[in-house]
Amino acid sequence: MHRKFNFSTTRLQWLWWSTLFTGCAAAAMPSFGGWAAPANLESMAGSSAAINTPAVDGCASQSRDGLTIAFNSNRAGSQDIYVARRSDKSEGFGPPERLPAGVNGGSTDEFCPTIAHGNRLYFSSNRGGDIGDLYVARRGPKGWSAAVRLGANINTDSMEESAAFFEDDDGNEIMLFSRRLADGSGGKIYQSIAGGPASLVAGGPHSSASDNRPSVTHDGRTIFFDSTRYGTLGGPDLWYASRSNISQPFGQAVHLGELNSSGFDARPFVSWDGAMLTFSSNREGSESAAPDIWFITRMR
Repeated sequence: MHRKFNFSTTRLQWLWWSTLFTGCAAAAMPSFGGWAAPANLESMAGSSAAINTPAVDGCASQSRDGLTIAFNSNRAGSQDIYVARRSDKSEGFGPPERLPAGVNGGSTDEFCPTIAHGNRLYFSSNRGGDIGDLYVARRGPKGWSAAVRLGANINTDSMEESAAFFEDDDGNEIMLFSRRLADGSGGKIYQSIAGGPASLVAGGPHSSASDNRPSVTHDGRTIFFDSTRYGTLGGPDLWYASRSNISQPFGQAVHLGELNSSGFDARPFVSWDGAMLTFSSNREGSESAAPDIWFITRMR
């Protein structure tokens, strides 16, 4: 049985959460070496054995400091959002906690959460009767606010999911997200500037296949996403595209080669420091045919 989420958050605890959820524009990312071999998230030293289960566990994101991870799981029936924490980036994550009502909606599905600055949590939900719209909830001294559906600039009759953020040179918040059909087809990646009308992301992320679930480095210069485009090993697979500055379209999409599998590999989420990528996969080593949370790391 999973632990219940503690609603009685002290002021000090709220400030701690505020630190986790805080982010802003920053300098360009440093250079990195190659990615290490993929590993199941539970393989981290000290990790809880409850991070992954035989159910669906995935579509994860990380807080800026790397100490909190949010993900969706249907271990209790419908898809719900869980968080797990650790005290140091060298450690594994502790036991997951299901977020309370107002974030999770009971019998509805909530999925693909993104931890964002300003104590915000973005996620998709079908609570409004649509196949999936983007919502935002905020955490304050008294706990979580009720989730609010984003407006018509973002949500449509299609499925919107996997918000990702960076800031432009003028301090405008740029949100990336994907929009697709319920069967996974027709996916396209969009961007919205300061909540304005969404437009297709130009360059390598755009193809005639289904391109979904983006994340972006905090300098806005590299986007990671999953795609069923030509060159996948069984699809969807993990891809990325880069650019020299944020005023340009992204360059040619690059397949993450041996980091992919013949199965399902999706939602590559890059950490704030650029050194870790979490993703969903049902490759060999998962607890069942349903996806688990996996990760890869790289050195500066």
